[in-house]
Amino acid sequence: MAQDFFDLLYNGYTGEYQLMSSLYRNGLDAVRPPADMGIDVISLNLKDQLENPDHAPETFFFQIKTAVTSIEKSDDHPGVLVTVTFKLKASEVDLLCADSSRALICYVYNQQSDALTNAYESPFICFWIDGARLAAIREAALFQRPGDSKLTLACQLRRPAHEGGHWYAVIVDERGQQVPEGYLGTVDSGSEITQASDGADHYSVRGYLDYARGKRGQAGRTPQAAPAAPKEPLEPEDAFRA
Repeated sequence: MAQDFFDLLYNGYTGEYQLMSSLYRNGLDAVRPPADMGIDVISLNLKDQLENPDHAPETFFFQIKTAVTSIEKSDDHPGVLVTVTFKLKASEVDLLCADSSRALICYVYNQQSDALTNAYESPFICFWIDGARLAAIREAALFQRPGDSKLTLACQLRRPAHEGGHWYAVIVDERGQQVPEGYLGTVDSGSEITQASDGADHYSVRGYLDYARGKRGQAGRTPQAAPAAPKEPLEPEDAFRA
């Protein structure tokens, strides 16, 4: 029991500091709140504000979950390597669902150092789910197992049919069925066919930052007045020339 506790504790630290490293790589400062309020890491744009005093503060909030598993092929589910689960408190979900400036970051580590990747210390895959998408899938995706006080989020790691493609994640329900808005796109989503419905890159911290900043820009945009209608309708030829 004690060993399981310490394994979970250190695995959790691994994911938190992995995210903090990625935030620093993107020019942001990262802070771990001293109190457990359901948020593991907060990012701040201190460097940007110091260099540009007229720039407004920018804050994002993250909950981090980690899973350690053996990445193996599955004969029962072609294309599915493994199903991983993450445990969340209902209060954590409530906090995350409140806004797109909050995100769940999931890290999956491969415990076999010689399987598929030799980078034992690096995540096998990571992906994020922002608050808006988590709220949209909450009823369909999150489930509670008997005797468990926490909610479970299940994700399938899949391999594309073509050789050399990157693995990607799909959110599934308790029966292993993909939920609406559960497709997060692929790592190498170079076309609209393989992208997530929001068009975002769900497999990098930079992808989340770009998406969240875009959402903030849309929210802060002043609605434009509709163009005035012409006093008289245009004839077909006039409309073509216009």
